[in-house]
Amino acid sequence: MTKFHATVCLPPTAPRKIPQAVAAAMAPYDMNLTDDWNPVGEWDWWAFHSSPGNGYLVLPQHDGDRRLVTASTVPRRKAKLDRLGPLECYGGPRGLLDFAGMRERAAREHDALLAAWTELTGIHPPARPLTEFLARHEADPEAYSQADAKREHLAQPLVQDVAQRAVAGDPHFGMSFLVNDPLAYFAHEHDESRLWAVQSAVPGFALITLDGTWLDAETDGHWEQANHYLDTLDDEAVVLDLLCHC
Repeated sequence: MTKFHATVCLPPTAPRKIPQAVAAAMAPYDMNLTDDWNPVGEWDWWAFHSSPGNGYLVLPQHDGDRRLVTASTVPRRKAKLDRLGPLECYGGPRGLLDFAGMRERAAREHDALLAAWTELTGIHPPARPLTEFLARHEADPEAYSQADAKREHLAQPLVQDVAQRAVAGDPHFGMSFLVNDPLAYFAHEHDESRLWAVQSAVPGFALITLDGTWLDAETDGHWEQANHYLDTLDDEAVVLDLLCHC
């Protein structure tokens, strides 16, 4: 079971009608739609989801536009939307949204994360990736358990510092670093990671087009195609994100 974000595109729709319109767009891909397995099923639940700092950005000249999907434009009985940060919303007409600003925000966050990691590597002794500890476990599982491998990996000062920062809510090191090895993450090519951060700043793992087609990152070229599709949408078409589970 996993969670992922889906970007849904709708024809011009008033915010109060968004929940019903999204439900209709998502319905064909409900894993429980049929008594048997739905061959095109992609989710078993979904919800509107965002938080301050990662919502859709609004172009400043459209701040407060009642066509935007916000906690004040969607009735609480239809969707429980929390208030977001300044110039943020859950979605809305394409022409009111600042896609360029969202990509710039993603690039800044990536650069800040890399700078924070570089600073930590300068104050702690070098650390070894989890794969090295697991290799030792695989070589002699009776003498060296998998739990031993994970414990010794985490005990390294650099890895421990990252984990403590994640638990404390550090703005750079998110909770994902509690389950993923930071050594492996930062071993990736930084240019490639930065590009991915920018490409995934607007579209989610999945995209539902205006004609109801489901596209997702299981297909090669998804991020480029999804960005092009969203960038060329009509200004009145509505775009918003969902958190899905499958």
